[in-house]
Amino acid sequence: MIALIEYSFTSWNGLSPTKNYVGLTNYIKILTDSSYLRVLFNSLVYFVSGFIQIVIALFFAILLSGRVKGCNFFKATFVFPCLISGMAVAMLFRLFLSPGGSFDRLLTLLGLEDSIRYWLGDPRVVNYTLGAISIWRHTGKSFILYFGAIKCIPVEHYKLAEIEGTSWLQRIRYVILPGIHIVLKINFILLTIGAISTFELPMILTNGSNGTATFLLQTMKTAFDKKMFGLAASMAVIVSLVILMITTLQNKFYKGEEDD
Repeated sequence: MIALIEYSFTSWNGLSPTKNYVGLTNYIKILTDSSYLRVLFNSLVYFVSGFIQIVIALFFAILLSGRVKGCNFFKATFVFPCLISGMAVAMLFRLFLSPGGSFDRLLTLLGLEDSIRYWLGDPRVVNYTLGAISIWRHTGKSFILYFGAIKCIPVEHYKLAEIEGTSWLQRIRYVILPGIHIVLKINFILLTIGAISTFELPMILTNGSNGTATFLLQTMKTAFDKKMFGLAASMAVIVSLVILMITTLQNKFYKGEEDD
């Protein structure tokens, strides 16, 4: 870590035995160059998709925690995507979303031919496509956390709520959500970190082309494709600082809520 910070103040190319110090030049370039700032928008797309993922996972975790017919089948359906490797997921959706592929055929069957796009090539929709794939891939992780937390809530709490005559929504608000607030906190922090450090999907599916590069992917390309290790080190330091700052703010926010 110390070496990484040291490299961030140099123009080192990763090969030369000497490292020329350039002060804050790398940091100034990253924070002022639009090509580097643009990739932060992609992280915002993944953050929104992650928030949708949390809502979906929480809803179905609450629903399936009760007595539902076919409960085990639905639980397996949510968890299954988490068991598939990232490469397999990428290949699956590359075929599914290819021009004339299964998704285009499905839209044609539904009479939505005008909605067909080049899903992994059109800069206007490709980031949203990747965000949707991310929802499918990672919802199961949040579902497992929420489902386990809900099952750990003491039965007495539900019985007391039933005696008080609470509705289903009131049980969610006053029993379930307070009972799993720690898991909600942890998952939201993980979501933030994951959105900023997204790498796998855009790397495998598009290699960062058509405006899909995330900040972490751009860091890797800067280091290994452009041989600008000093600049890449600065980007890595910035990502680490942003994650640390956001995590600290979230911890203070949750701590303030608990004090209230």
